[in-house]
Amino acid sequence: MRKAVELGYFKGIQIGEPGIVVSHLQYADDTLFIGETCVENLWCMKAILRWFELISGLKVKFHKSKLYGINLE
Repeated sequence: MRKAVELGYFKGIQIGEPGIVVSHLQYADDTLFIGETCVENLWCMKAILRWFELISGLKVKFHKSKLYGINLE
């Protein structure tokens, strides 16, 4: 995820003045992707999760995943 942000594929949100960018939070067995509202971020999230499946051999249950928009028009 860090590499995707560094390369500009995923746009996280900036917090505060020093320019701290938050793109994801992980705890226990959950991951939250946090970013700007754009189609590129959706494609990047799906690609990252797909690569995770291929590399680890584990399955991501997309039907159990949720996508929420906060403060959107």
